Amino acid sequence: MDISKMSRGEMNLFGSACCSMLTMHFTVQLLSQHLFYWKNPKEQKAIIIIILMAPIYAIDSVVGLLDIQGSKAFFMLLDSIKECYEALVIAKFMALMYS
Repeated sequence: MDISKMSRGEMNLFGSACCSMLTMHFTVQLLSQHLFYWKNPKEQKAIIIIILMAPIYAIDSVVGLLDIQGSKAFFMLLDSIKECYEALVIAKFMALMYS
């Protein structure tokens, strides 16, 4: 792949995809550590829900950059899921703060 011949949109998509893959890597690493050291299940369930927010945002941003037929409807669905999950994360964060 010759980076100098890529258009600006392709470079944005490539950079976003690379950052999303990096986010997935760190998320899996952090999740595996929490699952391996499962000491406080109530608190760690909330932490796992909070941790999963980063890959959802990453996938949402990559799909938002795609411009293929049918991607608008999929992006709207994914964006709705992201917004609902964000509300769950805020609730779990508040519950974690109270505990």
